[in-house]
Amino acid sequence: GNVVEGEGQPEATAFHIHAELHRLKPRARAAFHTHMPYSTALAMLEGEPLLWAGQTALRFYGRIAVDEDYNGLALDASEGRRIAESAGEADVVFLKNHGVMVLGETIAEAWDDLYYLERAAQAQVLAMSTGRTLKTVPEAIVKHVAAQEAAGRAESARLHLESVKRVLARDEPAFLA
Repeated sequence: GNVVEGEGQPEATAFHIHAELHRLKPRARAAFHTHMPYSTALAMLEGEPLLWAGQTALRFYGRIAVDEDYNGLALDASEGRRIAESAGEADVVFLKNHGVMVLGETIAEAWDDLYYLERAAQAQVLAMSTGRTLKTVPEAIVKHVAAQEAAGRAESARLHLESVKRVLARDEPAFLA
């Protein structure tokens, strides 16, 4: 909670969530907590939030936890502790009635997962909006694709973030200064 650069104080709910998460989950060197529209929409539904119906979703098989117990704003360490404990060994936590938390060993890995999580959620919400039944992928194929994705995920994430940084350097050079 000590400000090491700049002025001001950390926003209270962000501090209480992230401080406990980093304290209890040292492997989570990067943690992004967002309320992006499609992922949050899935967090607002009963049942499993992400279904194994689209290729992008399959990269998250076996990597998701669901925190079912929304308790309001995280204005003390106990809510952050509860959220951190609900993560278990997962990289992605759907916080019911709240949003999502994505954890990674690097910023690139967490950012890449966050990007693709929102894309998977968007595709699922759009498919569900048709009112037709989702065609899920058979579990054996889901596991196979998840293993394929895992093999190069860290390097792919690094390259993905580097490509975005090149676009920022070109289009918004002050951002990287």
